[in-house]
Amino acid sequence: MTECTLCGRNTDKLFLAEVEGAHIEVCEVCGNFGKIIEEIKHKPKTTFVKREAKSELEEPEEDFKPNYGKLIIQARQKIGLERKDFALKIKEKESLIKRVESQQMIPDAKLTKKIEDFLEIKLNQIYESRRLDPAVEKGSLTLGDIVVVEDD
Repeated sequence: MTECTLCGRNTDKLFLAEVEGAHIEVCEVCGNFGKIIEEIKHKPKTTFVKREAKSELEEPEEDFKPNYGKLIIQARQKIGLERKDFALKIKEKESLIKRVESQQMIPDAKLTKKIEDFLEIKLNQIYESRRLDPAVEKGSLTLGDIVVVEDD
């Protein structure tokens, strides 16, 4: 059985119809709302193994501390290094270090590791995550699930 796009009714026979300019698959009853173009031949439905969707918040996320530039400057000054000397020690350009310290640039993973290892600081913070419930239960959506009807 297949489902009518317009009303959601399960039926054995679907038709391709033009309803208000749109070509949609409809049942015989909903075909009266437009012009039936042709009957859709029933094709064996291929099944797919549904993988459980992972939410982005399922895994703990790492993000830079809001004041990572200030942390780098303080740690660098604490060990008595100027920006130029620090850049030479970690084999990076001084201009790159300046942009990171002023937070105009977020360092990539490699540079972050160099800075953290040399200055013995942690620039990332881990956010605890929580599992989000899927918004839609198993099944399919119909137009009625999405459309918001405004009262006049």
